[in-house]
Amino acid sequence: MRPAPIVVDKEELVGEAADWLAQALNECVAGGQRASLALSGGSTPGPVYRELAKRDVPWALVDFYFVDERFVPPDHPESNYLLAEEALFKPLGVPVHQIFRMPGERADRDEAARDYEKLLPPVMDVVVLGMGEDGHTASLFPGGTSLQEKERRVLAVVGPKPPPWRMTLTLPVLQSARKVLGLVSGAGKKEMVRRVLAGEDLPAAKVERTQWMMDKAAAGQ
Repeated sequence: MRPAPIVVDKEELVGEAADWLAQALNECVAGGQRASLALSGGSTPGPVYRELAKRDVPWALVDFYFVDERFVPPDHPESNYLLAEEALFKPLGVPVHQIFRMPGERADRDEAARDYEKLLPPVMDVVVLGMGEDGHTASLFPGGTSLQEKERRVLAVVGPKPPPWRMTLTLPVLQSARKVLGLVSGAGKKEMVRRVLAGEDLPAAKVERTQWMMDKAAAGQ
């Protein structure tokens, strides 16, 4: 069953999302085991990561992965890694061995995706997703052949905006994750939010266990 969305005031979204992620991670490491956290990019997750860095989590037990990445160097302004590094890794002082970066600088895109598959744990513990105005999530776009993928866990895909080539986790990975938080903000996405929550055939609707959290504008309130 699809969880009911959590709707909060715009100014509360960042703090509420950080609290949700901190609680999810703490539950995953409660027995002293390691937890995996897969990060997405975007304007909404960035501030959430900055706030999450202030939360009480045993960060030495958390390994960081990525939901998707553009095929750009890690210091490129469009890099999701760069966003996470500035918002989360540097403030926390996360050591390199806990960060599993998608190698967006690689020239052989399919090989890069296959190599990243080898680094993934069998099941992701916590995943952060966003929602595009076209209903995409991660770098899984409406109508894309990647939506039919059943075997591969990471793919190189082409997106509609430059830089077009991206690497992304596939639906089998996202659908099997233990905890998934989807973040949405802004009135510009309220129609897409309605369609996704109605279960239309859109990428963001295919990860049914996602706990969507949004501000009132995105919820159409």
